[in-house]
Order: sequence, then structure tokens, then C-alpha cells
Amino acid sequence: LPVQSAITQPRPGAAVPPGELTVKGYAWSGGGREVVRVDVSLDGGRTWRAAELAGERAAPGRAWAWVLWELRAPAV
Repeated sequence: LPVQSAITQPRPGAAVPPGELTVKGYAWSGGGREVVRVDVSLDGGRTWRAAELAGERAAPGRAWAWVLWELRAPAV
């Protein structure tokens, strides 16, 4: 399955101050495959940035069901 992802921060409708924005979330995939990358767009899909994956990593040949991710970028 393709990687699926959810944003947990900022909350929908939250006011975002000018400056650096921190976006956090989680991602998961199916079939025992590890999530190796999460791309985030802050401008409706015109440009994409790679988020940092956080937490424990699975051993080679094994994968966790989900992974936390975080992206820090200038607010647009």
C-alpha cells in the first residue's frame, strides 16, 4: 500500500504566526513495509519538503506499523 499520513499539529483552523512553522504527524504503510520518507507540501502541492522521521527504527527486514514525523519550515 502507498504510505498514508495524518497531520496532528497544527490543528485544523489554528492561527499560524509568521516565521517558522512546525508541522507534526504520523505515517503508516501496509504489507510490513517500513515508512522511509514523508513529503509535506505547505503550498497546496506546488512544492514539497521531506519531513524528519522520529522515534525507533525497525530492524532490517522488519517494519513498525507507523512512524512519527516532523517538519520545520518558514510559514507561507
